[in-house]
Amino acid sequence: MLYVMRLGTWSVWTLVNSCYCLLILVGKLIQSIVFGELRVIEQQHLKDKFWNFVFYKFIFIFGVMNVQSMDEVVLWVAWFSGLGFLHLLTQLSKDRSEYLSYSPATPWSAHVKLLSLLVVILLLCLALLVGCVWVAINVSFTIFTFLAAESVLVMLKSSYVVVRYLIQLWDMSLEGVWEGRSVYLYYTELLFELVILGVDFAHHLHMLLYGNIFLSMASLVICMQLRFLFYEFQRRIRRHKNYLRVVKDMESKFPMATQEDLEQNADDCAICWEKMNAARKLPCGHLFHNSCLRSWLEQDTSCPTCRTALSETGRRERQEAGQPRGANLADAVVAQANQQTTNHFFHFDGSRYVSWLPSFSVEVTHTNLMPGQQAHATQTSQLDNMAREVQIVFPSIPQSVIMEDLRLTRSVDLTIDNILEGRIIVPQVVFLCVYISDCNKSFALCCLFQSLPSLTSGSSVESQQFGAQSLPSLDQDLQVEAEAATDHREVQDSVTPNVTSGSRFSKSASERMNMLEQRKQVMLEQARRAYQASQDRMLSAELSSSQLTDPDFDDPESSSHQNNNSDEDVRVRRRALLLEATQRRLDQNSSS
Repeated sequence: MLYVMRLGTWSVWTLVNSCYCLLILVGKLIQSIVFGELRVIEQQHLKDKFWNFVFYKFIFIFGVMNVQSMDEVVLWVAWFSGLGFLHLLTQLSKDRSEYLSYSPATPWSAHVKLLSLLVVILLLCLALLVGCVWVAINVSFTIFTFLAAESVLVMLKSSYVVVRYLIQLWDMSLEGVWEGRSVYLYYTELLFELVILGVDFAHHLHMLLYGNIFLSMASLVICMQLRFLFYEFQRRIRRHKNYLRVVKDMESKFPMATQEDLEQNADDCAICWEKMNAARKLPCGHLFHNSCLRSWLEQDTSCPTCRTALSETGRRERQEAGQPRGANLADAVVAQANQQTTNHFFHFDGSRYVSWLPSFSVEVTHTNLMPGQQAHATQTSQLDNMAREVQIVFPSIPQSVIMEDLRLTRSVDLTIDNILEGRIIVPQVVFLCVYISDCNKSFALCCLFQSLPSLTSGSSVESQQFGAQSLPSLDQDLQVEAEAATDHREVQDSVTPNVTSGSRFSKSASERMNMLEQRKQVMLEQARRAYQASQDRMLSAELSSSQLTDPDFDDPESSSHQNNNSDEDVRVRRRALLLEATQRRLDQNSSS
């Protein structure tokens, strides 16, 4: 019957459609029995795996094998449909096994169903290998290598899921923490991943050489996949070397904690939150499980609790970042200023859209070719992103201050450490008021700026003098009186030239009005004191000039009598002037 259906084109498509409907029904039945409702991440992985498999097998059928007849197309499509079905079930079993291993109170029936499905997949892979042997004997050895490679890949992936799942189930059945669990899982993953990458690389290399397609689009796709597999193999080897280095350093530098240390701490592991029957002790005194600490040190070389650098390289980096901003910092600023490049970074992650799309990064560098020109430190896109990350954690710190520190540290973690340890000084908003007065009028000149860490009263006076001298509308007499009033405020400690604004903007209208009223009262008090000081200085100058011109100044009796009268006149005049100034200020406030 199948032979008769293959004679016509429409009969072939009817056969293909029936087979796919049957395959979908089997898949739905397996899902309802073993998996139930699929999670979102599982659906996403299935979709990515499906389209990736379809794309590469399309390249293989029409680019490598160069199939011409309909019979060959049907046979290859049927073969890859069965393999793809097993690939999807293996991927789904892997995701579900990881989910069940870390889920509390999972019934054992779910574990039994999943293990049974994995065993069935392994048996089907063995059956496919037997069919491949028949193809090698009766058809072609080259075709056998293509078919066997695909079957071996499915069998290796399903075997890895089974072994990993059994290790996790054994750990779940034990009481307490199994220290050897992470070691077994790591070497299982390492062994299977290297074998799978090696088989896949040999399979694609065979496709490239067999198809003789060095100048086609299929050859480009296969070369890209070969490059990806090669770099994945290199990355896995580097990760294993890093793992061995971490284990060696951990065993040599961090001894096992004694029973006294465990009893003294009497706490759970800060990484896995499990009870510690055995642990390693760090130089900072914190204790962690051996496996937990090893997994942590693969990612970061600092204490998980207090962030103390545990390696010599990390310690030197933190010491350099923790140096005071002195001569070394000045050298760093000069070196940074001498850099004449501005980098713009762009990254495209193709896996966000389709899993088989490549990911690439582009960095554009602009170089200043003018001799002797020093480029100022500019804000690149990378620094902007880092500054935004820091400002999310510390919203009260201005972005300019964060950018200045990031240009030196080039690290978000080091900048956050500098903020927490107080090495970065946040500028405050300060009002500087300069009061210039003559006999009848008084002026208040306020300047708003960001205070520097080295701001002192002397520098404040200099800023006030600069502010007074920078006004073109004032004549020379007012400038002289402003300098005299400034000198007098320098002597008197009770006069404060700075009025610091509030550190926050309140949402309450009444609170804002109270803050403004308090600031207004402080400024009025300073204006009164400055005006009184200037009047005292003028009266003293008039008194001294009158004494010098008085002919009876040499007579002691008349001089003492005149001094008494002049002192009394000064006090009376001072009271009158103060009363007049206060009344004028009150009138201005009431009118405003």
